[in-house]
Amino acid sequence: MGNSACTCKRCCPCCPPKNEEQSLSRKRVFRSINNYPSRTIWDLELKKGDILEVTGENEHWLYVRRRTAKANGSKYFVEEKGYVPRDFIKPLDSVEAEPWFFESVKTRIDARCRLQRPENKEGAFLIWKCNENNLYYLSVWSGLHARHYRVKQGENDKQFFLVHHKTFQTLCELIEFYSENKSGLCAKLHEPCVKLDQPAPLTLSFETKWEVDRSSLTKIKKVGSGEFAEVWQGLWNNTTEVAIKEFKDVNYLNIKTEINIMKELHHERLLKLYAVCTNSEPMCLVTELMKNGSLKKFLISHKEKQDLEFSVMMDFAVQITEGMIYIENKIVHRDLRAENILLTDMQCCKIADFGLAEINLAGSNRISSDIKVPVKWIAPEIFENKAYTSKSDVWSFGILLTEIVTYGDDPYPGMEKMACVRSIQRGERMERPAGCPEELYDIMLQCWRSNPEERPTFTELREKLLALIHEPDSELE
Repeated sequence: MGNSACTCKRCCPCCPPKNEEQSLSRKRVFRSINNYPSRTIWDLELKKGDILEVTGENEHWLYVRRRTAKANGSKYFVEEKGYVPRDFIKPLDSVEAEPWFFESVKTRIDARCRLQRPENKEGAFLIWKCNENNLYYLSVWSGLHARHYRVKQGENDKQFFLVHHKTFQTLCELIEFYSENKSGLCAKLHEPCVKLDQPAPLTLSFETKWEVDRSSLTKIKKVGSGEFAEVWQGLWNNTTEVAIKEFKDVNYLNIKTEINIMKELHHERLLKLYAVCTNSEPMCLVTELMKNGSLKKFLISHKEKQDLEFSVMMDFAVQITEGMIYIENKIVHRDLRAENILLTDMQCCKIADFGLAEINLAGSNRISSDIKVPVKWIAPEIFENKAYTSKSDVWSFGILLTEIVTYGDDPYPGMEKMACVRSIQRGERMERPAGCPEELYDIMLQCWRSNPEERPTFTELREKLLALIHEPDSELE
């Protein structure tokens, strides 16, 4: 689907943004890295690998042109135009446009978790860029293991190589060579690692405002229910899968706070808010849909077999710290637990449920006595009517670590809520869970220090957790 040229002289949705003429003079050519089914009549449906010319843009969307040859060997072309999400296309000759480059992967363990998906076979591989040293890595799946090879670069970054005597002008040439020659690798490169996750556009369409009409939303299946809201799998505009969080009891101030917080948060480890419907009741939030459900549900599903590697469990924890690093100076979450961590198709974590969250203003984040809180995750200072801070979220994160390592068990097994509170106020702490390494339990105890200021930051926690799952580089002879 795409719209043809418009002859009107006024601004309308089918016209590209005003800077099209300027953009045309620069002629930018891109390649689509994902399929994109059009959501509105003004969109252009994309197939992975489409070649496009960008002729205009706004903050989150690009206006593009695609030319395709007519059938039966005709010398004429069909020209289609429309809007596509910015993150769905990349410059044609860039590394980011290649199917084997994973822009979201930043660590070795993250690369390994991608490669050990059951869809990948021997020789599956990906290229990623390391956060620590800003260098490219080639990660390859062989047997039941991932091997990580640092891609070295020559002077002025114009040569790429794994060994000094074999250099390449581009990463593409390096990939082509090792696809035909094992040449010391653990396996000859076969197919790029499977990509199941797609970028989440920052808005539902190029023209959609925060407030959407209720008639544009269709509820399909209830996927969750809590004290204050129900969550439904649904559709927006009969084209786009979304989650619809529908509030049961209207407390406009609480809902407004949640909306204002989510509108300002944009990070790959946080659930994306698309739109709201507040002009009629029941009020609702429209977010991206996470079909795999919560981390708690996923952990419980593996409890009987206990078949999750420790490194995979810790990767979940590392991902959560990445989201919390982003928000810890902006808001306090106040409800950080495995039930509120959602999983993408590639089992990547997204922090969700900001219903108890508040702007992070020192001294102002006390929880009202009429709000029910997850007692077993709450830091002790909260029961003394002190302010909730990001260090209180650190306490909750320590409890979340016990959920991960016990395959979803509730904390303080066998204890009633108030007994937990009294025990914590006496300085007692949860015992080390069965099977939990001493090094991880030590991190938990650091999260549970009585003095909030003595607890680690989420940045420090990320480094401590990564140290538990260090994946060494492999070197070619």
